Amino acid sequence: MAVGSFLRRVFMVATLSCSASPAQPSVAQDIPPKAVSMADPNVTEFLPATAKLIKELKVDFENNGVVAVVLAYALETVPDVATGVRVLKYGTTGWAVAFEEADSVTNGAGASDALNIEKVGSSGGKEGVVVVLKFSGAGTATEWHILSTVKNKIVRLNPTRIRDRVLKGRRYVYMGYNGITVHGDLVIEDLAGYSRGRARCCPDRPSIAIRSRFTGTSIKLDSVKESPASPGGKLLFPLGPR
Repeated sequence: MAVGSFLRRVFMVATLSCSASPAQPSVAQDIPPKAVSMADPNVTEFLPATAKLIKELKVDFENNGVVAVVLAYALETVPDVATGVRVLKYGTTGWAVAFEEADSVTNGAGASDALNIEKVGSSGGKEGVVVVLKFSGAGTATEWHILSTVKNKIVRLNPTRIRDRVLKGRRYVYMGYNGITVHGDLVIEDLAGYSRGRARCCPDRPSIAIRSRFTGTSIKLDSVKESPASPGGKLLFPLGPR
C-alpha cells in the first residue's frame, strides 16, 4: 500500500472518531443564574408625616409571584380619625404608590381601633386585602371592603348589597354591633338581629353570620347562619373584630 494512501486512511479514521464523540457540556450552562434581590421599601417614605402605621402586609394580588406591600395608617385625631391605605409596587424606578384610598371614622379609642387590614385568599390563588373600619361612639358599627385586582387594576369590592339583600330577606334592619373575621377565602360578618323600630340596646331577633366568598375578582354570598337571640332581647356584649 502506498504511503500516501495509508496516511489518508489514518486521517479519515481519526476524523470519524472525533465526530462520534459526545459534545462536552459547557461549564457556564451548569451554573444557575443569580436570583435578583429586591430590598423591602422604607415605609416611612410612603406615609404622611404625622401618620401612625397600623399594619403592613405583603400581598400577591395576581398570583404571579410579584408581591406588593400594603400599608394601613391613621392620623391620631380624636374623635374623628383620618385613615388611609396605600399599595406599593416595585417598578423600573423602585418602589412607588400604585393605589391609595382615604376614609374618616369617628372612634374615641383612637387610630389603632379605627382601622385594620387582613389578607384574604381565593381558591385560584389570587390574594386580596380586607379593609375594616370601625366606628365607635353611641354603640359601634364596622364597615369593610376588599381591595383586589381586575384586569391588572386595583379596585374596591363593596359587600353592602350582599348584606342589604340578606337583611331585607329576613326583615332585619342594620343597626351596627357587627364584627368581621377572615378565614381562608371567606369574610364572615356577625350581626345582631334587629326588627324595624327596635332600639339599639335591645336586639329582638337571632343574630346572623353572613359568609361572603372572595373569588379573586368579586365577592359572592356563600351562606347565612343564625344564632339564638340573647335572653330577654338584651345585647349582652357588643360584637366586634375577634
